[in-house]
Amino acid sequence: MKIGFIGCGQMAQVLVNSFIESEIVSSSQIICSDVNHELLEETRDKCGVWITMDNSYVFENADIIFLAVKPQAFNDAVVGCKDKIRKSHLIVSIMAGVTISRIKESLPAPVVRVMPNTPCIVGHMAAGYAVGKDVTTEKQEFVVKLLSCTGIAIKVNEYDLDAVTGLSGSGPAFVAYLIQQFIDAGIKEGLSPDKARELSVMTFIGTGILIREKNIAPEKLIQMVSSPNGTTVAGREILEHSDIAQIIQDTIARASERSRELSK
Repeated sequence: MKIGFIGCGQMAQVLVNSFIESEIVSSSQIICSDVNHELLEETRDKCGVWITMDNSYVFENADIIFLAVKPQAFNDAVVGCKDKIRKSHLIVSIMAGVTISRIKESLPAPVVRVMPNTPCIVGHMAAGYAVGKDVTTEKQEFVVKLLSCTGIAIKVNEYDLDAVTGLSGSGPAFVAYLIQQFIDAGIKEGLSPDKARELSVMTFIGTGILIREKNIAPEKLIQMVSSPNGTTVAGREILEHSDIAQIIQDTIARASERSRELSK
C-alpha cells in the first residue's frame, strides 16, 4: 500500500508525519508532490518520503491519494491525471467545499472527503468525513485508521460536511478568539500576561477534557461550578443576559454558509 499526497502544506505534513510515527506505513511508502520545490525538500528532510513535482507520477505509483491543495488549485493540480486512474485507487480529499461528484468528474475513482482541523498538529484533530457510494468497507476502515493517528474522525453525510467545516474546521479560530478575550480580561483584572495566558488556556483545555472524558453535559458542569450567590453566578448573569449565544450561532452559521458557497 502506497500513499500519495498532492500538496505538501502544513496539514499534509502533519498527516504524513503522523502516519509514519504510528507505523501504519513507512516513509518509503509515501510519495509527495507540490509546485513548491523547497516545501517538497523540507518534507523529504523531515519525513524521509519520496518527492516529485509531477502529480501524474503520484497517481501512477500510489494506491491512496490525498488531495491536499487549496480548492481553487484543484483543477490545475489534476490536469493529465485522469488517464492514470486505476480501479484500485482511492481518493481522499481534504479540500473544503469541493464535492465528491465534482472530484469524480476529474478523477473517476472512489472518493472520501475529510474536513480536518488544525489541532491535528498536536494529535487532537476533530474531523468529519463522508464516503462515496463506491468506497469499500475495507478502504473506509483503512482511511479511518489513518485519520485516527491525529485525533478523532466522525462519519457524516456529505451534505453535513459544510456544518462540520463551520463548527470544527473553522472552530479553532473562533475558540482562539475566545481564549484571547479571557487573557485580555485577566490582564485587565491585574494578572501578568503570562499568568493570564496560562490560566486561560488551561481552563479551556481542562474544561474540554472534563466534559469529554467524564461524559458530563455542559449544563451539568455549569451547575457544578455555580455555588449559590457565588462568583460564577455573578459572572453568569452578565454572560447569559448578553447576545453571546446568538453571536456564536451566527458565527458558525456564516462559516458553514461560506463552505456551501465554495461548493458551488
